[in-house]
Amino acid sequence: MELYFDTAATTPLLPEVREAIAEVLDVYGNPSSLHRKGMEAEERLTRARSAVIRCLGVQDGRVVFTGGGSEANNLAIFGTVRRFAQRGRHVVTTRIEHPSVLEAFRALERQGWSVTYVAPDADGVVPAERVLAAVRDDTVLVSMMHVNNETGAIQPVEAVGAALRDRPTVIFHVDGIQAFGKIPACAARAGADLYTVSGHKIGAPKGVGALWLRPGLDIEPLVYGGGQEFGLRSGTENVMGIHALGVAAERAAAEVETAWTQVQALCDQLLAGLQEVPNIVLRRPRQASPYIVGVSFPGLRGEVLVHAFEQEGLYVSTGSACSTRGGHARGSHVLEAMGWSDEERTGSVRISLARWHTAADVEAALAVMRRQVTWLYELLGPATPSRGRARRRG
Repeated sequence: MELYFDTAATTPLLPEVREAIAEVLDVYGNPSSLHRKGMEAEERLTRARSAVIRCLGVQDGRVVFTGGGSEANNLAIFGTVRRFAQRGRHVVTTRIEHPSVLEAFRALERQGWSVTYVAPDADGVVPAERVLAAVRDDTVLVSMMHVNNETGAIQPVEAVGAALRDRPTVIFHVDGIQAFGKIPACAARAGADLYTVSGHKIGAPKGVGALWLRPGLDIEPLVYGGGQEFGLRSGTENVMGIHALGVAAERAAAEVETAWTQVQALCDQLLAGLQEVPNIVLRRPRQASPYIVGVSFPGLRGEVLVHAFEQEGLYVSTGSACSTRGGHARGSHVLEAMGWSDEERTGSVRISLARWHTAADVEAALAVMRRQVTWLYELLGPATPSRGRARRRG
């Protein structure tokens, strides 16, 4: 039995996406060509842009297709600072961002930019007032995520976006990769100037993402060439991937509200059942997406837990799949920012749900966790922390 609970890392292809990919294989024209074959391909791109716009909940603006969410984040960050460097040399982000954002800001520091990294509260939420207090007269960009990819914490992007409307020289970028298709009208709620999405988090293939820009905003490209994608991402477009993203976005937009309710019920079931897993520490933010649940087992290692669960067909992760290779031994930077101990960070795992999970799936996953965690603690014996009831952090 396969129990795939790592949907925050990636999702399997939706059935209708598989069909769409098969259908578009014969649409081989270059979208920039003027003949009928090119127009057929261009029509798929136009349809996908409209679908992404609807899923974002906005009325207009530009959708620039990219090779994934990380590229879209980099385009938003570097494209903004290069365009508006004359306004100042200061940017703001948070300490809990995805590596595709944090590493971009570290690169800016090496280039002489001043960067403020705003810390979260103990429950993983970065207060809006802290972000706004970091904004200076020479601030060019504020970048923060909508939903944290490790804890599920929903960040106060609405409050930050509303306040920054009074600071029109400050560009507001939101990494919405874990919110797109899950929070209704996600970009409209955020009030962002730039909003990042990714295809493979909602049932589309890997290797396709998008950056939405509000009307009237221009940034600098990272890739120069033939001027495709409004001149912001030159190169012949990935018609198959973009078409698939559009199909997945249509499905997500149609189901986003009912899916949230369904997944919330599954999340409540999961949280209740986790109380019975030995020595577990729950890290549940006060405002959290039901799609992501983070837990820790002090005294154990996240990598060991992942492989132990896999033996019974349960798939979870130790945190961000984009930063675990060679890096998890240091522990999560998100949990470190939240004040968690080394032992708690090392023993952390992430369980992520989807709208296609069932109550039976959740109960089966809980059973695997109870068996494997109990066995591991018994195997390690007195070297591990004392057994006890679940503890809640935050």
